[in-house]
Amino acid sequence: MSSPEAVLSDLRAAWGAGLGGHLPGLYLHGSLVAGDFAPDRSDLDLLAVLDHDPDDDLLAVLAGLHRDLDRRHPDWTGRIEVEYVSRDAVHDAARGRVDRDHLIARVSPGELLHLLPATTHRIVTWAAVHDHGRNLLGPPAAELLPAVDPDRVRAALLDHVRDWPDWVTGMTTPGAQSYAVLTLCRAFQRLRHGRQLSKRRAAERSALDLPRWADLVTWAHDWWYDHGADTDPGRAGEVVAFVGEVSAAVLAAESRAPRDAGG
Repeated sequence: MSSPEAVLSDLRAAWGAGLGGHLPGLYLHGSLVAGDFAPDRSDLDLLAVLDHDPDDDLLAVLAGLHRDLDRRHPDWTGRIEVEYVSRDAVHDAARGRVDRDHLIARVSPGELLHLLPATTHRIVTWAAVHDHGRNLLGPPAAELLPAVDPDRVRAALLDHVRDWPDWVTGMTTPGAQSYAVLTLCRAFQRLRHGRQLSKRRAAERSALDLPRWADLVTWAHDWWYDHGADTDPGRAGEVVAFVGEVSAAVLAAESRAPRDAGG
């Protein structure tokens, strides 16, 4: 199996050659940057910054690049997540002008390469790349991407939290269920303490902060990081209840919070 760095090196060369001057920046983010990459579980998360919004013509080029990468690294098929966004879309978002005029392209595990609107949900990722992204091509992310006001990031993260109770009902495998728990733990900790933690660290803190759910959080942590089997029965009912209860608690706390300058 190719190492993550070998795949990234190959991707950087192929994307640089295939997209040329239309790709001013390519950045790694997610678990490999955060330091809790699980070799058998984690994806490679990338943000590709383009000089224009993606369209159907570019989508065909990208599809060929991804197909060739999968052929060269078959063990990584389905574990490469790339979001393609124009500089203008990110700059508009940073100024609060997020609308459906901009399109992005995405490919991720379980999700084919496709175009979709650049909605407010994406601000969370773009801000994380600005703050912590590792550049593979182009200048440091903070030089190419604008800073996003923390209040905008918080609002976008709360939008995610509102959507999760519906989203989690489709999580039928133990891997998806554990991922849902860990992801909500991470959002819970960020909203509570104002900084991004790795999923591992967020789970450890949430097991203490949410004693009613400590057993479920510990199960999700251990399944994800200790090579849980896909044949495990999972804990679907508990995960749905956890997401519903914690999402509601987060939103209720937000509605009670004073609206001062410190957010």
